[in-house]
Amino acid sequence: MAKKRAIIGFRGVALAPVLEDTITAYSTEAAEGIQYAGSMTRTPKETTQDFYYDDDLYAQLREVSGDDVEVRFAEIPLEQLAELGLGSYDAETGTLEANFSVTGKTYAFRCVTNTVDGLPMYFNWRVFDLTGLRFDNFTTRGGTVSVCEVIMTGVFRRPKLAGAAAYAIRQPKDDGTDLEACNAWIAAAETLPKA
Repeated sequence: MAKKRAIIGFRGVALAPVLEDTITAYSTEAAEGIQYAGSMTRTPKETTQDFYYDDDLYAQLREVSGDDVEVRFAEIPLEQLAELGLGSYDAETGTLEANFSVTGKTYAFRCVTNTVDGLPMYFNWRVFDLTGLRFDNFTTRGGTVSVCEVIMTGVFRRPKLAGAAAYAIRQPKDDGTDLEACNAWIAAAETLPKA
């Protein structure tokens, strides 16, 4: 009997800095895994244009130009923010000199989603242009436990390389024998076109 693939959860986020995104090549570094993924919200962006003929609506064309994305994490260690190029970390003092200027920060966004049958699904959005980074949910009252969320916002878009898909999806085999290979796929550097 076929497994049920309905998605019920979200975990295992990894960001791979994009090294090259041109009309002739696409490549990323190996991905940096981030723990404590909370939630992801995607909002499709559309541009619409109406054409009229004899004062009546004649045709409406739609072009999807990308998805606005907001991803919340329970936390991201300071040294990991530095590894993602968002500041410099001093291990001796435990201090991050943050650089939250996100202009030009582009990653491949990869994640794992849980399913009802227990076999995860693996997603690799090839281009995630980071547009914002902020912190939320600070608590000041004593005795109250709260999480300092890290919120990343950005846009999913298609690579510039002709023929490169916007994202790739991988499913493990029903018996789960290739889960290790799937996990390696999420973390690996990627080069397109493939040799």
